[in-house]
Formats: sequence, structure tokens, C-alpha cells
Amino acid sequence: MQGAEGPVRLSAKQRAVLSVLLLHPNVVISTERLVAAVWDEPPRSAVANLQTYVSQLRRVVSGTALRLRTEPSGYACELSPGQLDLLAFEDVVRRARRARQAGEHQAAEQAYKAAVSLWRGRPAEDSRLGSAMEPRIAELEEQLLLARSEWIDVRLELGGEDLVVELRTLVAAHPLRERLWAQLMLALHRSGRRSEALDAFRQARAVLSNELGIEPGRELADLHAALLAGDPAPSATVSPRVPLCQLPADTSDFVGRQAELDVLLPAARARPERLSPPIVVLSGLPGVGKTTLTVHAAHLLRADYPDGQVFLRLGRDAAGPRRPEDLLGELLRSLGVDGTLVPGPLEERASLLRQRLADMGVLIVLDDAQDETQVRHLLPGTARSCVLVTSRSRLPALEGATRLQLDLPGEHDARLLLERVAGGARFRAAPEAARAILKACGLLPLAIRVAGARLAIRPSWPVGVFASRLEDRRLDELIVGGLDVRGTFGESYAALPEPARRAFRLLGLADLGSIAEWSAAALLGSSGLEADAALETLVARGMLDSGEVDVAGQPRYRLHDLLRVYAEERARVEDDPEDQRAALTRHVLECLRRLRAATRDLPIPTAPPYPQAEAPDEVGEGVGIAWLAAERRTLVHSVSAAVELGMAEEAAELAHHLSAYLNLEGFFDDVERLQRIVIAAAPSERIALRAELLLAGVPLSRGAYGPAGEHFGRIYQDCLRIGDSHGAAYALINRAACLHGAGLFEEGLEEAHRAIALLEELGDEGGLDYAWTWPVYMHMELGRYGEAVRLCQERLARTGEDRRARGDLLRALGIARYRHGEVAEAVWCYQESLAISEMIGDRVAASKGLRRLGEALGALGRFDEAVEALDRARSLFRECGDGLGEALATYALGEVRLRQGRAAEALGLLVTARDGLGPGGPPTWRARVLRELGRAYAELGEHPCAAAVWRESAELFESGPERAQVEAFLSEAQG
Repeated sequence: MQGAEGPVRLSAKQRAVLSVLLLHPNVVISTERLVAAVWDEPPRSAVANLQTYVSQLRRVVSGTALRLRTEPSGYACELSPGQLDLLAFEDVVRRARRARQAGEHQAAEQAYKAAVSLWRGRPAEDSRLGSAMEPRIAELEEQLLLARSEWIDVRLELGGEDLVVELRTLVAAHPLRERLWAQLMLALHRSGRRSEALDAFRQARAVLSNELGIEPGRELADLHAALLAGDPAPSATVSPRVPLCQLPADTSDFVGRQAELDVLLPAARARPERLSPPIVVLSGLPGVGKTTLTVHAAHLLRADYPDGQVFLRLGRDAAGPRRPEDLLGELLRSLGVDGTLVPGPLEERASLLRQRLADMGVLIVLDDAQDETQVRHLLPGTARSCVLVTSRSRLPALEGATRLQLDLPGEHDARLLLERVAGGARFRAAPEAARAILKACGLLPLAIRVAGARLAIRPSWPVGVFASRLEDRRLDELIVGGLDVRGTFGESYAALPEPARRAFRLLGLADLGSIAEWSAAALLGSSGLEADAALETLVARGMLDSGEVDVAGQPRYRLHDLLRVYAEERARVEDDPEDQRAALTRHVLECLRRLRAATRDLPIPTAPPYPQAEAPDEVGEGVGIAWLAAERRTLVHSVSAAVELGMAEEAAELAHHLSAYLNLEGFFDDVERLQRIVIAAAPSERIALRAELLLAGVPLSRGAYGPAGEHFGRIYQDCLRIGDSHGAAYALINRAACLHGAGLFEEGLEEAHRAIALLEELGDEGGLDYAWTWPVYMHMELGRYGEAVRLCQERLARTGEDRRARGDLLRALGIARYRHGEVAEAVWCYQESLAISEMIGDRVAASKGLRRLGEALGALGRFDEAVEALDRARSLFRECGDGLGEALATYALGEVRLRQGRAAEALGLLVTARDGLGPGGPPTWRARVLRELGRAYAELGEHPCAAAVWRESAELFESGPERAQVEAFLSEAQG
């Protein structure tokens, strides 16, 4: 080849690699396909060799117009039409066809001539390629032959040129192409050689009869008849063949799928400018309606392919997937080839099919393809025919295909299908039962059709009764008249290799909504690579959905509900009970191992910590807040699974660690449910009381300080009774937190110091970091800001590397400084605290920090920054489900608007904050909201309203400097 500095001689394998890339310009060729294209029997080092050849080629082409691009999945050669004869050929043929359609025959003739002249020998004839490239080379040669045939048509239309010699050469090379024989007969007739034209027909008839066992088609027969009749201007126009339609009947109750049809039909329509046959692959899980949609579309496409529509089931027989040789034989016989004349070898049969279809417009439907090897030899070589393929796999290695993945229908279309099959009137009186049936069917069209048929058989059967039976018995109820959901699943399951079958069974046994690869590896007891291979097989066979990547960047795999039921059935039948238990146990232990690492830095302020069991690096990367968010449902499920396996202690530890994250994100219902499960199954009173501590933390987090305080008080007494001083210390400090929330600051201080003394004895530094924040807050509420600052600074000096504790103490220090009038210093503290919260991904702490920062920025007159911070805070509180926090951020925003002199706006915000707190909200905060609400009323001249809310505020404050401030407002308003 010509390099940047002159001619370069390439080795045989370098030429082969470059040839494959040039034969697929601007297309990424996977490493696997490239290896198969270069070697029939690849060496063990094939991939490494391939990388070497590409690297060498890249150096050779450097500085030229050729660009070799490496992608994660393979390689591509980037070229424009002016740089490669193949692209130029395709472009010029398209131009020729457009000119011919427009009646510009002279321009079309010149374009066809230019296109054909670009060919010099066979594609890649100086390269030794693997047999995997034969279909591509045959396809390109078919394109050339079709272009030459079209060129001859144009020249015949123009006249004035003797084409007999050229056509005799083509007929000799391709004796089974009826179109060429017709063109030869016409050329002979126009040259005044009528007898030779009739003799050409006899030769064609003999060849077709001897080789294929068929008579000439209508085009040749009509032309022969015209010549015999002495027609002075016979035509070689292609006539339609005898109609052939093997399509199953279209479904009369077909519904929906319009979006899919909008993609499928344009992709499959016959268009004169096409250079290769349109191929559309429809994939999806068993029973999703692939065949139904394909048959419906095929009926809509019949007019585009008038020479026939063939339907071929590829599926499996008793020996396994049907062989391409057998399928080709069936297809050839469908197209009229005498069975005794069908050749034996696969390649000869495929070649005969391409010859037979060369000048025909046939629609071929290949149903239930197992893989690409079944399909590849069944494809036509010219663009006049079309292929629709259904498969559970996307058939990613099938070149040039348009792929359409069928998802489940929407609820509206699913309901419409059910009504059409069963009759709509009975569902209008029982809409809930209809929804229950659709839910039990998982919106799977096959299941819906079976359910509808069951109901149609028994018109008087109450829909609600069937819905209940379906919910309890699922697959047992989904069988009728040859339609069997379990049987359909069974066919797909039987086709799986054993490693994938085992993975499928265990995924069903685990009963998880969705899983990541690590879960599959734990269930299988295998490496990540082995689990990934099994998952990939299940996805490729349509048994598992993989269209989702979670917030941690993990691909997630999901079993359809009915497939999960079937998978669990197979597990119960095929797997030994001990093997089942071992798989589920491995999964629980892996959940616990990863959870320990993921929550290592998360606080559990309401219960003593578990001892640290492992170093973080033993688990691997990517286990953090995002991972916890992605795996929350899996981890919640693992607690119940552990209890069912008799692993009560592991269940308690799982629930303990997981509650750290759940509290952080506001999933309080999950915390409550998990701790009740642990309490019910706890093997000891100590474990039960630790779970009670976490359970009591839920009303504390929700601001229900009275009930929470009473609960912590009972737990404190029970911990003392069994000698659990650590649990007692946490009960005390959280009771102090409840007293703070209730406005009982002196009592709260007393409880907090008792708890701190216990924690000091136990040496629990993390507990002390949390415990000391409450005396700080209570001193602030009592107006002792200097003491609060001192305590914060002392504790900050002892926090060491605990970033979370440092962030909480900095926020507390900021509050103390703000209350003390040191607003600029408070802003610095809040910003430092916020930076830590965002660094460690603590959204709850970040939302609190943003609220405080917005409040302080407003006090400094930096209103735009304040509003931005408070809007972010409100959004975060809302995401975390923290209604109290959102109300307080709204209150702070109301304060900012008051400072800006926008009293009407402030009034609306403060009313929203008051309503958000509710009558049972924290009294101190309710009092503050009412105080600012009174100020807004006063600014607007609503003095009676201001006085009323100030009186309520003063009652809630009871005593202290804030009560004195409100009383001063009242006095001024009444003065």
C-alpha cells in the first residue's frame, strides 16, 4: 500500500486485517469477529497478534488519509466515499438509480458505467481471509452483479449498442439468473437475431430444469411468448412471480406497538436505492409478543415484496437448534426448487438461495432464531428481498441489521388486549380485579392472552375470583388451549447451557427485584468473571433484562416477575435443599461483608457501634453511599432472608449497619420495619434492646420527641437491668436529645452529662463526638453562647480523623457563633462543615449545613447567595423525605425575605413553614416561626394578627432571651 513516505509492503496477516476493516468501512468490528475473519483456526495468541497487526498498521497509515480507530469493543477504519472504491461504488450506484427513476437514462448510464469500472477483480483477492468473510464477499459480488444488470437495462432502453457478447459472458458465469437470460434474449431480438433469442430461451429452460428442477419464471415465459407472437417491441420488464404466502394469519385482536411499527416498517420497506437487503431483528423475553408483532408487520409489508412471503421457524427440535443446512433446504423448497436438486453442502445451498432470490422481491420471516450462525446463511445477497428475524437475543454479530428490542407494553395497551380477548364489559364493573390480573401477569402479552382466554371460556366466572387464583397460583393458571406460559419459558430454559441454567435458578430463588454482578457471584459461589459470563448468556437469550445502570455505575439485571416464579420452581425441583441454603447464605454473608465497609464512616447515633470486622480494602472499590443507594432494596431483603435462614445475629448486624444509611437518607419506614423483624427474631435480650434503640430513633428523627423520649427511658431501665451499660449510655444521650427537642434544656443537660460520663468510661470516642453536641445546643438555647463555643472547640481538638464528627461540630460551632453575633465567623464554620458533608456524601448533614449557611448569609445581606443556599437546602430535605428540615429551611428563607423588605413574600413562606411544622412540631422552632410571622404581619400593617402570633410564640418560649425579645415586640405593638 501507499504510505506517507512511499510504497509499503504489508505482511499477509496485515493485509488480511486491513482488508476486513476496509470491507466494513466506518463500522466497529469486534475483536472476536476480526479474529474469525482472519483465521479459520485462530492461534491461542490471536488477540495479541491482532493488537500487534493493528499497531503496525496504525504506524504505516500515519500521515495518510486512512484512520484506524480503537474502540472498547473492537476496531474501525474511518473513510469517506472519495477514499475507498467500495464506498464510492455504493454512492455512484445510488446516484445512478435516482437518475433512472427520474427518467434521466443518459446520466444513469454514465453513473452505472463509472460504478462498475471501480471493480478490479474480486474483493480482497490478494488476502487470505477466514471463511467467516465469505458471506460479506458474496454480498459485495451480488451488489456488483445487480448493478451490472441494472446498467444493461438502461443501455437496452437507450439502444444503439450491441450487448450480446457481454451478456453471453455473464450468462455463462451465472446460468441460473433468469434476469440475465431475459436481457440476452431481448438483446438478440433487437439485433435481428430472433431465432437465437428463442434458442436462448430453450437453453435457459434446460439449465433451470436440470439444475433446479423448475420451469422458467413469468418474466422469461412472457418474453418468450412475445417473441413467438412476433411482438415488434417485447419488454424484459420483471413480472411478479406466482404469489407465495406462508405467513401465519394476522392477529385480529392486535393492539398497540405503534412506536415499534414506526421503526420496523420504514426499516423494512422496499426502496430502489438500497444496496443490501434490509434485515430487522426483533428481540425480547419469552412471551413478549415478538412473533405476533412480526407477523402483523409482515402482512403490512406484503405489497412491498410481491414475489412472496416465506415463514420459517428456526427454533429447536429434539436434537437442539435446527441446523442451517436443514433450514436452507426447507427455504429452497418453499421457493420452488425441486428437493432432489438441492445440493448437500451448506455453502452450496446458501449460494443457490442467493441465486434464486437475486431478482426476486421476497419477504422472509425467520422466527425464533437461536443465534447468528442459524441466520447468516439464510440471507439473500441482493437488496430486493427483506428479512425479519425474531429472537430472544439481539443477535449483535449479525451484520447490517436494524435491531428492535421489545419491552413490555404499557398498562393501557395491556388492559386493551385483556378486554379484547376476554370481553371488555365484565372488566368495567371490576376495574381493580382487571388491574390485579395485569399485575399478576406482569404485563407479559402471552400471559395476558392466556388469562383473557381463560375468562372467555367461562363468561359467568367472576373476574375477582380468577384474579385471586392467579395471584396465588400464577403459572398453574396460565395455560389454555395450547398456550402455556410455563411451557414457553421451559423451551427457553432448556436451550440454556448448564452454568446459565444454574444462575437462572438461583436468581429466582433469591427473589430479588434486580441484582448486580456481585450478587450473582455470591449466589453462584464463583468469581465475578464466571458470574458475568452466566449473566451475559441469560441476557443474550432474552431471559434477563439488562437495560439499567444504577447510581453506582453497576449494570443491573432484572428477571420478569413470571420468569422469577418459574426460576424458583426449577430451583426447588433441581437443586438440593442444602445447595439452595448454601447459595442464600453466601449472599447474606456477602451483603454483610460489603455493608460493613460501605457504612464504616456512617454514624449510628442511637445505638452502640458493632466491632469493626474487616479492613475496607478487602471488599473492593465502589462500595460507598452511591452503592448503598443502588443496593438498598437488596440489603433490606437480606435482613428477612437472614432471619429465614436462622441467621438472627447476622440479621441484627445487617439491620444495624443498614439503619445508618437509611436514617441518613430518611428511609425511616425501612428502619422501623427492619428493627421489628430483628426484635421478633432476636436470640438474646441484649440484641433485642440494641434494635429497640434503633427503633426509638425513628420518632426522634421525625420530631416526635415525647414518644421517643419515653421509649428511650424504658430502654435505659432495661439495659441497666441486664448490665448493658453501653446501651444504657446511648439510651440516655438520645433521651437528652428528646428533652432538647421538647424545650426542656436543663433536664436535657443533666441527662447528657450522665451519658457522657458513661461513654468516657467505655472509651467510645464516636459516641462522645455525638453526645457532646447536645450540651452545646442546649447551652445555646439557654443563651450561654460562650460556653457552647468553648465546648465545640474542645471537642474539635479531640476528633482526629473522624470527618463526619468534625463536620457536625463545625456546624454546631457555627450556630453558637451566629447566636453570639459573630456572623462572618459562623459563615466560615458552615462552609467548612458543608465541604466535609459533600465530600463524604452525607446529604442529610449537607441539607442542614445549607440551611444554616443560608440563614447566616441573609444576616450579612448577601441575599442572592442566601436564597441559592436555602433553595438547595429545601430541595435536599425534600429528596430525603425530611419534612421538618424542609419547614425550617422555608422559615429561614422567610427570614431572608423579611430582611430584604419583601414582607408579603415572607408572610407566605412563614405560613408554609408554620403549617409544615404542625401543632405537634418542636415547640422552640414553632415559637421562632411565629415570632417572624408576627414581624411579617407587622410590616404589612396587620397589627392584631402580629400580636396574636407573638402571644402564642411567647407561651412556647416559656423563658430565656428569645421570650424576652418577643415580649418586647408585643409591648411595642401594644404601646
